[in-house]
Amino acid sequence: MKSDRKRTCSMTALALCAATFHSSQTWADSAEPRRDPGTSAQAYVGQFIRDDAEACFGEANLSLARMEGKQEVSGSALLRRAIVLVDGSGSMAGRLNGRSKLDLARQAARTFIASLPADVEASVIAFGQQGNNTRAGKEQSCSAIDTLAPMTANHSALLAALDKTKAVGWTPLAAAIGQAETMLQDSSSSGEQIIYVVSDGEETCGGDPVEIAQRVNQGQTRAIVNIIGFGLPPKEAASLQSVANAGGGTFVDVHTSQAFDEAMALVRESNRLAGNAVRASNAISANAVNAARVISRANLCISNIVSDESNRMSDDLSARAKRGEPVPYMREALSLLQARHKDLSARAKAFSERLEAAESDARTKIDRAKDSVGMSR
Repeated sequence: MKSDRKRTCSMTALALCAATFHSSQTWADSAEPRRDPGTSAQAYVGQFIRDDAEACFGEANLSLARMEGKQEVSGSALLRRAIVLVDGSGSMAGRLNGRSKLDLARQAARTFIASLPADVEASVIAFGQQGNNTRAGKEQSCSAIDTLAPMTANHSALLAALDKTKAVGWTPLAAAIGQAETMLQDSSSSGEQIIYVVSDGEETCGGDPVEIAQRVNQGQTRAIVNIIGFGLPPKEAASLQSVANAGGGTFVDVHTSQAFDEAMALVRESNRLAGNAVRASNAISANAVNAARVISRANLCISNIVSDESNRMSDDLSARAKRGEPVPYMREALSLLQARHKDLSARAKAFSERLEAAESDARTKIDRAKDSVGMSR
């Protein structure tokens, strides 16, 4: 809007200057001085054109997002940070299909960590693995949130940390998710950060994991909370399902070896979808920003050219009027400059429309790519 006012003012000044010049000199058609063949309206206007308008129209470098299909196995290509929370409650020593729940939890965590790209940072936290699972040991256990491996891209260290997990105490799930939140970073995209919980029971330390999971997912970190449970009774399974729902993630309760394998596949699928969501969001946002930047630059550039050329001619006409010096072909020159400026403005408008259409087309292709790999909008 400011540049339009600037251009309008410049053209108004030019018109006023020309009118003043016309009234102070005898500029009627019948009184124009003899035309000099060596001087033309084009040549007069040409001395005020000093900028190349082509330089105003740049490229936006729009891009499409490469989506990860179901046949690909990494599943975490766009993750930036992940935190694995391992339940250290005494009930994790219980057995399921001949294996302790803690062993199954470790295997699930290993599967998750092994799927992470080399540059993804992760951490391993055990919750409740101090004290014991009696009333006497509850206070110590409920305050035990142990970082077994700080945030690192050294995945070997993460895997080694899993061997330090123990099944001894209670289940401070809310406190564990809250601790994980403090280790994450602010993010503008859901799916860049994941909290991965492996547990065999609901909160037993009085916290509200649903509230914390919702805050983590909808707050500054935008993290997703995924949960795998082991042999849970219906009430506790429903409780953990609510936590996962609040955290924007998934919950799977494992009762058999087959269910465990299916859960691992679901983890990879969840990571794949999260990665695709981030890819699509980043590409769409980048395209919108790039297109807007290039369009704004083009409009400002053309506006400045129009303003500068109008001011140069206005200044020249004013100077000539003061000197009493006539300008051959003044009316033709004014008409030529105005026609040039009208054409430049039309080119800028057409350029903006083409670029907006290209950005919209790229967005449509990204949406279709998401659909083609099993992801709804």
